[in-house]
Amino acid sequence: MRRTRLLGLALGFLLVRVALAQPTLPREAVAIVVDGSSTVAPIVQAAAAEFAARHPQARLAVGISGTSGGFRRFLAQETDMNNASRPIRPAEINTAQERGVRYLELLIGLDGVAVAVSTRTRIFRDGLPVLTLGELELLWSKEAEGLVTRWSHLGSRFADAPIVLSGAASTSGTFDVFTAVVNGKEGDSRADYFGTEEDQLLAEQAGADPYALTYFGFAYLEHNRDRVQAVAIDPRRVVIDPPAEILAEINRRRAAAGKPPLLAAPDLRPQGILPTLDTIGSFLYPLSRPLFVYVNARSAERPLLAAFVDFLLERVADPEFMLDVGYLPAAPEVLEATRRIWRERRTGTAFGGQFAGLPLEEIARRYRRHAGL
Repeated sequence: MRRTRLLGLALGFLLVRVALAQPTLPREAVAIVVDGSSTVAPIVQAAAAEFAARHPQARLAVGISGTSGGFRRFLAQETDMNNASRPIRPAEINTAQERGVRYLELLIGLDGVAVAVSTRTRIFRDGLPVLTLGELELLWSKEAEGLVTRWSHLGSRFADAPIVLSGAASTSGTFDVFTAVVNGKEGDSRADYFGTEEDQLLAEQAGADPYALTYFGFAYLEHNRDRVQAVAIDPRRVVIDPPAEILAEINRRRAAAGKPPLLAAPDLRPQGILPTLDTIGSFLYPLSRPLFVYVNARSAERPLLAAFVDFLLERVADPEFMLDVGYLPAAPEVLEATRRIWRERRTGTAFGGQFAGLPLEEIARRYRRHAGL
């Protein structure tokens, strides 16, 4: 029951408004404005709801405009905090420097990008929803647009039916992570799909169509098990047996774009990995990722915002709280680094804009080094 209650709060746009009668806080410190990732929002919204119950003088607004859209507002100093399902990019780092925006990078949890199909899917002839990374790339790369239009174009394991695709909007950190892992470069994606920041809508639409495939954060998979199921991902970057003419044309287009060819492995039996608490927490699942909150350093001087971040860091260290909202807590040594970065108000980023493909151990090492540990 608790999971349903918290996630139900998280899936909408949360706006907590109460009286501003608390005399002990500066007037300008009463409002906290947060925006950004639809993936991270459920964590922050659930914490904000609990925090507001304890601090009735507070006004907290937690919106969803995607990681990239949120960073645009954050770097324009329209918001105090930005929820992010990827680290800050080089161009965003440069914008922050140009505008004199100092920020704190707080790693608050772990997530996986789930590739999902309807519980009634008819895409897979053998009934086993599994794709290799190569098949995902064949399906989602820019070169597939207008060419890979039927599921049978992926190979004999798939139905001869039109492909229906949806997923994260291009402003989303989920889009950035998915395209970086699947296609080798952030933003490299076919455009003929339905993209949105509303992950719940993606789950509902994919659940209603047996020939649809989508992707979104793990929490929305957990909340929609009656509608959708995860596709297991085989980390091998090969295709199995697409039609020869499809493979030849996709590789011709890839060569023109300076990309390596996709390789066929007709005798391969795919062995996929499902997104679970264990596979995401160990980064065994190929689409695992950390989640962040960025805090404006000037906003962090305000007593109420500082109190809220203190409370948020306390809640994300609680495995029960994180599991209730559909995510995993980061490892204790990583949360130790997060707390130190916040406590000492260490500004900047651990990753310098270079992040895609880093293993869990390297993420932790860089982040702890940034914290001075």
